[in-house]
Amino acid sequence: MKSSKIDLLRTTIEEWVKLHQVDVKLIEVKPSGIGDNIHILVVARKGFENWPSYERRSDLFKYLHEHANPDKKLVITLLITMTEEEYDKYDRVETVPRIVFEQI
Repeated sequence: MKSSKIDLLRTTIEEWVKLHQVDVKLIEVKPSGIGDNIHILVVARKGFENWPSYERRSDLFKYLHEHANPDKKLVITLLITMTEEEYDKYDRVETVPRIVFEQI
């Protein structure tokens, strides 16, 4: 994954949040590790609280494909938009320890 594509996505997300008057806490754009697949997380201090999560994800997804994916090669495999409150709850969730079975 080229850093120029990641930079373009980040810039496009910044344009989208300005367009929708969203006060952003965090924008995370990372390659998934498989081809040109991307994972995106957008956390807002304000602007998402009265906007259903499906609608804001859908709107951002369409905007990204219109403005940052002209060759249609980019695949967004994970797109999460959260309020700051949702993110804080998510951040506090404890992970369950995984049991690894080794072959003998």
